[in-house]
Amino acid sequence: MVRVREKLRCGFSTGTAATAAARAALRHLLAGEASRCVAVRLPTGIFLPILIKASNLTNHGAWASVIKDGGDDPDVTHHAEIRASVKCLAAISAHVPPEISPVVNESSPAKRSSGICLVAGEGIGAVTKPGLPVRIGEPAVNPVPRMMLMENLTEELLQWGLKGPWSAPFSNSNMPPGNPHVFLPFSPTTDFPDEVMLEVEISAPRGLELARHTLNPRLGIIGGISILGTTGLVKPFSHEAYKETIQAELSVAASNGCRAIVLSTGGKSERFARGMLKDWPEEAFVQIADFFAFALDEARQRGFEKVVLSVFFGKAVKMAQGHRYTHAHKVPLDLGPLAEHARQAGYPQGFCRDLAGANTAREALDLLLANRAEDLVRTVAQDVLEQASHIVRNAIPVRVFLFDYDGSLLLDLEGR
Repeated sequence: MVRVREKLRCGFSTGTAATAAARAALRHLLAGEASRCVAVRLPTGIFLPILIKASNLTNHGAWASVIKDGGDDPDVTHHAEIRASVKCLAAISAHVPPEISPVVNESSPAKRSSGICLVAGEGIGAVTKPGLPVRIGEPAVNPVPRMMLMENLTEELLQWGLKGPWSAPFSNSNMPPGNPHVFLPFSPTTDFPDEVMLEVEISAPRGLELARHTLNPRLGIIGGISILGTTGLVKPFSHEAYKETIQAELSVAASNGCRAIVLSTGGKSERFARGMLKDWPEEAFVQIADFFAFALDEARQRGFEKVVLSVFFGKAVKMAQGHRYTHAHKVPLDLGPLAEHARQAGYPQGFCRDLAGANTAREALDLLLANRAEDLVRTVAQDVLEQASHIVRNAIPVRVFLFDYDGSLLLDLEGR
């Protein structure tokens, strides 16, 4: 008898991994001992214990590393090593020098020099395009992980005390880091002297390689992976991460002046659309997977003037039937309505039966084309156009590219 797992295991985000590594490194520096495990405060206020892979002192500080665990919903960063190096800097002036902090959080006046200089180390990307929640030139560490770093390292400093058993003296170097960096001020309510500043460098040894398998290059994040997370946890099979990616891509497109957008269901359909729209900028192409209605509604809300849908026949059949989300686990392929339409159009009974019983969308399309039933293919594309126009509330024109599986264009339909 096969036992079915009733509950899938959650994991933790790269933001949690980076925070745990930084907290462990700072604790090693302050307490003089390596930790096998640290408890990270998550945005919800609860603490999550994270195992530490390694922790060591250096001449100028300490570093620690964590193995990121995606739980039962692994992504490209699952089992990636995330490191953090921490140095204690002695600020020599009453304000943060411009060289140290080219981009200072707007909420922090230059009066306070106490805070964290966050640096993108090896394998961590830097932002080069507008439209993301992080400014151009900064490390690709999202706002919530930054907040987690601030809260957790503040707790460590308060726990061990600024006059505790330091394992290394303050570094007196005031030279700015050579890598992308940003200054994050400690909360004004925290009673730290202005001289306290930490330099925290986050790195991922395989980050550059891993980033090639992400959407970072498309988003204008170069040099490695991003440090992400909104809750600190990774929930199995959650759709939120992909929705956030779609929103980020649409935001980048809008910020880069794209007035029209291409929504494709995957890499192949995007590649074929690029062949049709060779002069369109890279930022205009967004992969939406199965989030048909969500992506269209997001595009409408961002004020794009035109939307192009690039799809294959299988997804098109589901979209034509009004399914807002098209994943096979939720929406199995149903060729019955199309077969019924064929029957009403006067096609032979045997053909309609074969169409209804087709095992895959590819088999159904081959059957349609072999029997010169292009009118039925057009019906599917037309229904997709109508469904998409309804989702965007007829506020913006929609165009549909329907491709055969070999990349040949079956239909190019455009609404008003």
